[in-house]
Amino acid sequence: MTRFDDILEKDTYSKVKPKKQVLTLALEEGDDVINSIKQGMEDNGVKSATVEDVSGKLKEASISCMDSNKFKRIDFVDTEILRASGLFKISAGDLWGSLNIFTAGRKPMSGKMIRGKASDGFTIKLSFTP
Repeated sequence: MTRFDDILEKDTYSKVKPKKQVLTLALEEGDDVINSIKQGMEDNGVKSATVEDVSGKLKEASISCMDSNKFKRIDFVDTEILRASGLFKISAGDLWGSLNIFTAGRKPMSGKMIRGKASDGFTIKLSFTP
C-alpha cells in the first residue's frame, strides 16, 4: 500500500516562503492619505502592499457606503479610525486599489475611502513581500 508521504515531493516542505516586511508611513497634518500611500510605495520600491493597521485620526474624509440598497457618500471631520484594510498595487505609474475604513464615535461608519486628509500622527502599516 502506498503511503501519502511517498506521493508528495520532498521539495514541497523544504521551500521557504519569503517573509513579509512592514512599511510604516507616518503622516503629518493635512497630508493626503491615498497620495501618501502611493508616494511611500514608490519611494521604497514596493509594487504590491496590503494595509495591516492604521492608528490616529483623519482631519477630514469622505467614504462611500451602502444605505438602503443605494451607494451614499458620507463626509466627516476629526474622526478616529479604528480599523482599516485594503490592497494596493502600482502599475504603469498609477496606484490601484482601495482603502476600507471603520470609524469610531457615537455612530460608527464603514466604507471605502474616497478622499482623506490626515491629522498629525496618523500612521499606516503596509505589509509586502520583497
